[in-house]
Amino acid sequence: PNVHKDFHGALSYGLQFVVENYGLEGLERYLDRLADSVYAPLVERLKAEGLDALRAHWKHIFDLEGGEYEFRTEGDALVFEVKKCPAIAHMKAQGYTIAPHFCEHTRLMNAAICKRAGYQSSVEYDQDAGQCVQRFWKDGT
Repeated sequence: PNVHKDFHGALSYGLQFVVENYGLEGLERYLDRLADSVYAPLVERLKAEGLDALRAHWKHIFDLEGGEYEFRTEGDALVFEVKKCPAIAHMKAQGYTIAPHFCEHTRLMNAAICKRAGYQSSVEYDQDAGQCVQRFWKDGT
């Protein structure tokens, strides 16, 4: 399939627009709505298949875009360690301005998706380095 990595640059500008005009609360509301529409199929797969659905989702995206990552299990949690974020790498290579809260959208989006499927998540990120550690676990465990 064709990959249009310039999407990331457009997303960065869009996220910055939302934050500048509606604040971080507006960004959270916007991304929460995306979980109900764009990510509804992923929510349903997560409900049906558990954490394997998230592993398959991220593996597909990062393999397609040339990201560097690894998965591991820590107790009942799936850990997705991003060693080279394809979005950050592409935007840096193309000279795009990267929104100060670009990586925050991953934390907010993951939380919205997981909430709908009975899971929780956390994201620790270093936006400048283009690296993060994402964790996913069943709510209540």
